[in-house]
Amino acid sequence: MKKIPQGTIFLASVSGGADSVAMLSALIEIRNNSSAGDFFDLRCIHVNHGIRPVPESSGDAEFVKELCKKNNVPCSIVSVKPGRIAEIAKSRGIGIEAAARMYRRRAWRKKIREIKEGKQAVILTAHTKDDMLENVLIRILRGSGPGGLAAMPAKRGKIFRPLLALSRKDVINYLCEKKITWKEDSTNTDTAYLRNKIRHQFVPELDKLFPNWRKSIASLAETQSYCAEFILSEAKRLEWQPNPADKGLFLSSTDFFAMPAIIREESLFLGIDRLAADHKPAFQRCAKRLNIRKFSLVKVTSVDLGWLLMLHKNGKVMLCPKNNSFEYGFSLLINKPGSYNVKDITINVQNGYASENCGGGKFPVLLPFVIKPYLKGDFIERQGRKITPPKCRCPEEIFSVADKAGIAAFISKNWSADV
Repeated sequence: MKKIPQGTIFLASVSGGADSVAMLSALIEIRNNSSAGDFFDLRCIHVNHGIRPVPESSGDAEFVKELCKKNNVPCSIVSVKPGRIAEIAKSRGIGIEAAARMYRRRAWRKKIREIKEGKQAVILTAHTKDDMLENVLIRILRGSGPGGLAAMPAKRGKIFRPLLALSRKDVINYLCEKKITWKEDSTNTDTAYLRNKIRHQFVPELDKLFPNWRKSIASLAETQSYCAEFILSEAKRLEWQPNPADKGLFLSSTDFFAMPAIIREESLFLGIDRLAADHKPAFQRCAKRLNIRKFSLVKVTSVDLGWLLMLHKNGKVMLCPKNNSFEYGFSLLINKPGSYNVKDITINVQNGYASENCGGGKFPVLLPFVIKPYLKGDFIERQGRKITPPKCRCPEEIFSVADKAGIAAFISKNWSADV
């Protein structure tokens, strides 16, 4: 932190929990009792995500506000409408924690933009070594690539993590020694959240069976950091070109497929990120590595990410933004027999028929065909009658199977295909 230019604004993100209160308290002590305090302007931001009961979340906000007032630290409280984060999580197919993190970062960026004093501003978060290790465990279980398994950096862009070399135990010892109180988030013990399952159930078992697992996972994360850095540098050699026709990007298929598979995957992520920054889609689903991998291995030639289409045709690999940025899910183009996975359904294609594992349904279909999200108005025409799917509590879990003759079938996780 000493390397940061003098006068930099430190915007500490404080939830009221042990880690962030310890970070803020240490910064206050540095500011008050050391010449180092002359080098930064300390401020605080608290985001009320609207997830927990109002009395608890409001109590945390008030606690942070009073702590800052007592220590002469300017504090901003940002409140999210209750239920909003849950809505976003459901619509984007992500977890509550991921949606909350998205809103939190949005609040940080907005606050930095509001600073009109001509000073540099950075965000300080209270991630500890334990958080980094938990992240790696979660991403191992989710099958992340090298970038996801890489060690959490102490600095990335405008985000700084000054506690990353310390454990949660170090934090608690500091707070107890200084007789500093903090707030406990009731959701921290709720094992409905994956992170809490890892923290309260998985980690204790690892401690029993593999006492040195922390060193091993930290070593793994460090190695993956080097791998991710190399893969990224190689992926950047594939330079996406603008496509004026649809304001998208394209690469030569020859250049793209000359690269190893993992480089192709990373290049696709880079292209998607570049378009997301340029177009700022209102609705952006996370690009899942499984779908990116299928595309890069030519198992499919089209993937629909909702706001963006990935296509491979006419000697080009293309990323094409769509006008309808609110379409749900993605489309899977199937052009040869084989086994394909869509969500939790397996589609088996053989001898002119497709069958699925959710209820043993079997239906005639012409190659090539597309599996796509069910859209209002989709129907099967049979003997002059229009057939629509049975009513379902979760219409977003219904898929339409369409070939060149029209809709061939409807599939859901909860009932068999309509033949």
